[in-house]
Amino acid sequence: MAQRYLLNFDTRELPVYEADALVIGSGVAGLQAAWYLARGGKKVLLACRDSLSDSNTNKAQGGIAASFGKDDNPKLHLEDTLVAGAGLSDRDISAIVTKEGPADVQTLADNGAEFDLDADGHFALGREGAHCRSRIVHAHGDATGAEVARSLNALVAREPNVKPMTQCYVTDLLVDHGRCYGAIALYRGAKVMLRAENVVLATGGTGRLYSKTTNPEGATGSGMAMAFRAGAELMDMEFVQFHPTALSLPGCPNFLISEAVRGAGAVLRNLKGERFMPGYHPQKELAPRDVVARCIYKEMQEADSAFVYLDATGIDHVADLFPMIADTCRDYGVNIEKEPIPIAPAAHYMMGGVHTDAHARTNIAGLYACGETAATGLQGANRLASNSLLEGLVFGRRAAQDILSQKRHPSMPEGLYWKEGSLNENTPDDAAARIAAAQDIMTKHLGIRRSAQGIEEGLDLLAGIANSREGFAANTPVELDLRARLLVDRLIAEAALRRKESRGAHYRTDYPEKSDAWAHHTLDTWEELEKAEEEKQDGHVIWSGREINVMA
Repeated sequence: MAQRYLLNFDTRELPVYEADALVIGSGVAGLQAAWYLARGGKKVLLACRDSLSDSNTNKAQGGIAASFGKDDNPKLHLEDTLVAGAGLSDRDISAIVTKEGPADVQTLADNGAEFDLDADGHFALGREGAHCRSRIVHAHGDATGAEVARSLNALVAREPNVKPMTQCYVTDLLVDHGRCYGAIALYRGAKVMLRAENVVLATGGTGRLYSKTTNPEGATGSGMAMAFRAGAELMDMEFVQFHPTALSLPGCPNFLISEAVRGAGAVLRNLKGERFMPGYHPQKELAPRDVVARCIYKEMQEADSAFVYLDATGIDHVADLFPMIADTCRDYGVNIEKEPIPIAPAAHYMMGGVHTDAHARTNIAGLYACGETAATGLQGANRLASNSLLEGLVFGRRAAQDILSQKRHPSMPEGLYWKEGSLNENTPDDAAARIAAAQDIMTKHLGIRRSAQGIEEGLDLLAGIANSREGFAANTPVELDLRARLLVDRLIAEAALRRKESRGAHYRTDYPEKSDAWAHHTLDTWEELEKAEEEKQDGHVIWSGREINVMA
C-alpha cells in the first residue's frame, strides 16, 4: 500500500518557514499566482525543487493561444477547444479561459514580455493544429515559454513580499480536518515545515514518467502524488498527450519540434519520402495532436523504424522563423533548410491532474492547483495546441484572486502538529535504476496505443518495483522522486484500464471506438484506493472511480 507520508518527521522539531501563501512550482501558473498574491499584499513562499527557471514553461516553444486577430473571437477559440477536447472539455471553464485569456496575455506584454509583433505593431499570430484561425502569440520565433518565464521571474523578483526557496523539494501536504496548513519539504537537504494559510500547487506535469519525453527533469507528477495522498481528488489521469514531433536521433534528447513548424507549412514524410497525412485526415499535418501522433506511430511500425521525417525545406527562411529549432538540429547534424528532420512522438502533456473548480480550488480547503498539475476541465481528452500557457496565466491569476478575496481564516491551531515515524530509514540505494525501469514500463505499456493485456502487464511490473520500497522512508530526492512516480504511474494505468473506449489521447486497441457511455470525467481519491487495497485478493484491483458529468 502506498504510504501517506514519504518522510519521517515531527513538525514540533522542524525549522518553520511561514507566510500567508505557499506557492509550489515556478512555471507560468506558479509565477503568475505568486506575482498577483504579492501585489495584493500577501507574503509568499515560492518553493521550487531546482532553480526558478527550471520548468516546462521555460521549454515551451509554440506560443500562447489567444483571440487577438481581426477575424477571430473567444467564441471561435472556445469551439476549437471543445472539438479538440473530444467531448470532455468543460464548456463553462473553456469559456472563462478563452474570454479572459487575451487580457492576461496583454497584461504580461504591458509588463515587459517581449512578444513578436507584425509591421503594424500588433501581435504576430501563428497557426497551429486544430485552430480555425491564426491566434498563436509567440516570442523570438520559437522561444515563447522562455520569454514568459523570463518576464514573470522579473516581475516576481521586484516583489519584496516573495521569498524564493530554490532546491526545495516539497514532499507532503499537511492537512487536518479537511484544511491544508502547509507542507513538509527537503530544503537544501534539511527537513523543514512550510506553514501557510493557503497553498497553491503548480508543480507541472508527468512527462518524465516516460523514457521518451519533451519534459524537463522535474515533470514527475510529484504535486499530483502529494495532493492525492493528502485527500485531494484526481481527475482524468488516463489522458496523456504525446507530442507528434520530437527530434529522434541516437544520443540526442527528445527535443520538441514545435507544432508551429507544421503550421508554417512543414509536412510529414515516411522513410520512402512519401507525404502520408493527407491519406489519414482532412486537416493533414494540422489534425489534432492525438491523430497525428498515432499516424506517425503507425508509419514507424510499418517501416520498423524509430522515426519518420518532418520536412520543413519548403518554408522560406525557416531558420529565421525557428532559430532555436534550427540551432539545435544543426548541433546534431541536421540542416533544416536543406534536409528533413527525423522525428518521433514523445510524452508531452498531462490533461488530467488535481481536480479544481473555476477558481482553482480543490476539495481541500486552503489548497489550490493550477497549470498542468490541475485538471480544470479545459483540456478534456486532448489539449488544443498552445492552450497550456494560457490556462496557466488564467488560473494562476484566478487562484490568487480567490485567495485575496477570502477573509483570513484562522492560522494553524495552537498545539496542532503532525508526526510520521514508522518507516525504516535504511532506504534501498537503487532508486535511479528503478526509475529508469518504470519509465520503460510506462513507454511500452501506457504509451500511444494501449490494451488491457499490456496495461495489466505494466501494472504488475510497476507493483513489483513499488513492493520493494514498502516500509522504507524516502530520504533523498531521487527516492522521493521514485515514490511519487510509482503512485502516479499506477493512477494513470488504473484509469487507462478502466476507460473502455478510445477518446482523444487515450487509445485502446481493444476498444478502438469512442463510446457515449464514457462521455464523463472520473475522479479518484485516496480513500477509494485504500478500500480497493483492503478488498484485494490476487493481483491488483481496479477501483471504479466516481463519475462526474462534463458541461458540453
